Amino acid sequence: MLMAAAPPSGPEPSVVQAQAKAALAKLPLRFEANQGQLNPSVRYSAHAGGYNLFLGEQGASLSISAGSAKNGKQHRVERVDISLVNGNRAPQIEGLDRLQSRTDFFVGNRANWHTNVPSFSRVRYRAVYPGVDVTYYGNQSQLEYDFVLQPGADPNAIRMKFSGHAHLSVSPEGDLVLDAGGARMVQHKPFIYQEDPQTSARRQVQGRYKLLGHNTVGLQLANYDRTRTLVVDPTLTYLSYLGGTGFDQVNAVKLGPNGLLYLAMQTDTAVLPAAGYQSDNTGLTDAWIGVLDPSAQGNFGFLYGTYLGGTNTDIPLGIDVDASGVIYVTGSTASTDYPVTSNAFQPTGAGATLDAFVAKIDPSQSGSAALIFSSYLGGLTGDDVGNGVAVDKNGVMYVVGTTKSSDFPVTPSAYAGVQFGSQDAFITQIDPNAGSVLYSTYIGGEDLDYGKAILVGPTGLVYFAASTLSTQFPMAGYSYSGSSFGFEDVVVGVLDVTQSGTNSLVYATYLGGSSNDEVNAMAFDAKGNIIVTGYTLSTDFPVTTDAMQPVYGGNADTFVSVLNPNLSFGSGLVYSTFLGGSHSDVAYGVGADSAGNIYVTGYTLSPDFPVLNAVQPSWASGIEIYLTKLKPGVPGPAGLQYSTYLGLSSIYVPTAMAVGPDGTAYVVGYAQVGLTSTYNALQPGGYAGATDGFLFAVGK
Repeated sequence: MLMAAAPPSGPEPSVVQAQAKAALAKLPLRFEANQGQLNPSVRYSAHAGGYNLFLGEQGASLSISAGSAKNGKQHRVERVDISLVNGNRAPQIEGLDRLQSRTDFFVGNRANWHTNVPSFSRVRYRAVYPGVDVTYYGNQSQLEYDFVLQPGADPNAIRMKFSGHAHLSVSPEGDLVLDAGGARMVQHKPFIYQEDPQTSARRQVQGRYKLLGHNTVGLQLANYDRTRTLVVDPTLTYLSYLGGTGFDQVNAVKLGPNGLLYLAMQTDTAVLPAAGYQSDNTGLTDAWIGVLDPSAQGNFGFLYGTYLGGTNTDIPLGIDVDASGVIYVTGSTASTDYPVTSNAFQPTGAGATLDAFVAKIDPSQSGSAALIFSSYLGGLTGDDVGNGVAVDKNGVMYVVGTTKSSDFPVTPSAYAGVQFGSQDAFITQIDPNAGSVLYSTYIGGEDLDYGKAILVGPTGLVYFAASTLSTQFPMAGYSYSGSSFGFEDVVVGVLDVTQSGTNSLVYATYLGGSSNDEVNAMAFDAKGNIIVTGYTLSTDFPVTTDAMQPVYGGNADTFVSVLNPNLSFGSGLVYSTFLGGSHSDVAYGVGADSAGNIYVTGYTLSPDFPVLNAVQPSWASGIEIYLTKLKPGVPGPAGLQYSTYLGLSSIYVPTAMAVGPDGTAYVVGYAQVGLTSTYNALQPGGYAGATDGFLFAVGK
């Protein structure tokens, strides 16, 4: 059950400070054993964003910072004790998963010093009730604890009493809310499940909090298999609209190495917070770049925002972030006065046609100094659009997109220096500090080709995904298939931009079935394989033996496929599955966590879309969001970890997603009225215009 204290109010921290805090927030929570440095009633202690936790035989105590420090006065501290009514008064308490770190306490005279105090990542209370254990764990940004009920244990025995100056309530969403002197703890609606011992698949058990009076709460559960272990686990949900009275759409999202969340959005309005390079919308549609802190301490607080654009239409479509929190953006512009920097390699463009743009923004800088680099990218004879961007460890950026220009800028080292069809994909490598193009090439066949997504691997290889109508798209390496399958196919390729000409394409393959197949997103999995997703109209789209859904659902299905370019031919397709119901299901975002699970999001019109452990288990007759978590290697429905609808009888379309190493999924897109904002929403007023952008986050 997730518990988070509201952060103290006061001046917003600088972006640099917030980046440091967010990076620390990802570190494991350390439970220090009490070896005399604390009151003897405390067995273990932990310190995290906004609160201190003390674990003793009588339960848990939280010291929460409430209010703000003013006029030299300290923050007020509220204490909340959590005890288990009629529980075991002397449970066995043990630290689990001992950490390498140790702590020394040098306080007062030598007799009070304590050295080499061990730390653990989890603490377990055994038999708090007959057959019931509770385990505490988490990271610096969030505390979690699970009740684990052995077969035959009684969940009705669990009674949690909250003592202190606090008010306890259950929100309409089913969350347990504890208000304590200006601070707020939110225990989100519990996720309760049982695991199949053979497949490890989780089957959700319906349950909710039940207020029992006098700040005491219990659990009310539906029927479940009492011969199996039952786990009461948390789920975290955040949701906020973003926008004004016009058309607003979030097109890209990235979770930075510093733990902060970066958004790229198109907007017709001037109501979004912006105090960066450009504080106002200067055109018909401008780009807006925002930074939020999704940690428990940050509470999805706004850190930085800037508009970017000229007097016409400027649309951001891709975003990436380097280790320092510097932002890299690409998209399209119709503005002849799009802002460029003095080091732009192409300072003019976007006359009668669209041009791609590329930009580098440092949110730690003020005003115009934040725009480190900005340039047009394109030719004069056709439209050019940047669809994706990636940055390597040296701050070099890579852009993928689509061009109709016969004079698109290419380098002498290009794989293809001449446009093949009427529309090709392009891949361009840029040094934004020098303002120079290092490598640039067309890539495509005789028909229409669309460059969709790009990644950079740790060795500098460049991975791209494209959709193509061409039967002569260039192939290389040990292709899964060197021949096209249907009218439109997916292409996955790998470039080595240190090579020249045909040597620079080291791998490329077709992927698809006998009808239309289109890719929309790409990500690395935990092993460095390539995940691609989109939609297919092909009933014979290739699937693997461990497919969660081996059969086409109908009309248009999402596909989720994993490729290993280092494996030869057919063995290179290491996982592939359909995902969908009897109507249209189209994916726009994909990601993976460190445990090897895959997350995919898109929209669905299917009333029978596969759902499990759902936030919203039923289709509400709209164009609705779906979010699904898959476990490759586990065939059939057991490979579905969770899957949910989100939306009502209107239009809700996700455009991208990011996944944290802990499995938190961050989804962005655009929507009409009907989504329910959470209490900590960036835009507390909810839906505001024709369409608004949105951001939501789902934990376990």
